Amino acid sequence: MILWLTYWYPDKENPVRGNFIRAQWKAVRSVGCEVELLFIDIAKGKKMMEVNWTRGLEGEIILKVRSRAWKTIYHTPIWAAKLITRKWADKTGLDQPTAIHANVVFPAGILAEHLGRRWNIPYVITEHWSKAGKWTRHKLFGKKVRSSYEEAFAILPVSKHLSEELQNKLPKIVKDNFRIIPNAIDINSFKYLKRKLEPEKKRIKILGVASLISSNALLKRVDFSIEALSILKRKHPNIIWDYTHVGSGSRLKVLQDYAKGLGVDDNINWLGSLNSNQLYEEYCKADIFLQPSKSETFGIVVLEAIETGLSVIASDIPAFKSWVNEKTGVRVKLNPNAIADGVEGLWKNPIAVPKDVLESKKYAPTEVGAHIKEVYDDLLGSRQNGKSSVKKESN
Repeated sequence: MILWLTYWYPDKENPVRGNFIRAQWKAVRSVGCEVELLFIDIAKGKKMMEVNWTRGLEGEIILKVRSRAWKTIYHTPIWAAKLITRKWADKTGLDQPTAIHANVVFPAGILAEHLGRRWNIPYVITEHWSKAGKWTRHKLFGKKVRSSYEEAFAILPVSKHLSEELQNKLPKIVKDNFRIIPNAIDINSFKYLKRKLEPEKKRIKILGVASLISSNALLKRVDFSIEALSILKRKHPNIIWDYTHVGSGSRLKVLQDYAKGLGVDDNINWLGSLNSNQLYEEYCKADIFLQPSKSETFGIVVLEAIETGLSVIASDIPAFKSWVNEKTGVRVKLNPNAIADGVEGLWKNPIAVPKDVLESKKYAPTEVGAHIKEVYDDLLGSRQNGKSSVKKESN
């Protein structure tokens, strides 16, 4: 059995957190791999320490920790490693895993290194995190991050540009240890819709999708979308500019107040979190998809939008260079004026996005699951041959 480790996973309070991790886990299970997922759910609590082990709706194991000192616990994965190795069999009824698959180097990758040493088993790290490269040089945690990568059997970045960044930051690791495996997307949920092109429509519908959690404030620039909407409204007052936003979080009230101050609150529809079927309906209703991100490792919603035939305006960052081009939309600088110009350009000259322009079958769960299974076969074969890079840790 291979143990998946993650600190990011969707639940009732955070329905979209780590959805991409959930999708990869399901993809691996779909190709017959024996995997268990452990979600380390650490958050602020009223007491000094409350710990509970439960099972989620899809069989995931949840280690729920609530504490007044939650930040310290979150940033010291060795605490979790001691607890897990001590309580694993008793709380889960499962045998010790044969390998570990961590998702995101901090803190899951560091936890994987500790557990790997305690159990004397190898591990791999799938990297989804846009900050991963920077954290290899973090003042407090950089050394631990580098060690976790260096001790891993393989590193699985979800995109080419993330792989290149990590290779530049981690020169001690041979290139062959990096294997790009993308996020899994159920492409069948986002069927292509041939759209009628209407230049300079009297009413244009713009769609944005992004979590509104506070930590995303400088990454997902929804505030720039609002400012761009204000610019367009002033420039073309006779046109109805409608913006719909999908996503929830603590920033919502601040953004709503900001929109009201700019006089565009009546032009915005805040929908909160949606499931894939509901989101597909919004893709079909929209004329333009807008994604002003400072950084992305993958950008699933951009791929989904294009798959439905929706043209895209996205910030000019590496994640979008292979997806957003003259056939699918426009890449712009990350500022309100450039975004407004991009929207205006597609309003005047809409694009007919071709079907299957992205060859997106490679993101299908069966394809992604098969590639991860190949890594597992190599990892377990290497272990059987006595080639494990994880040094044993004493208790």
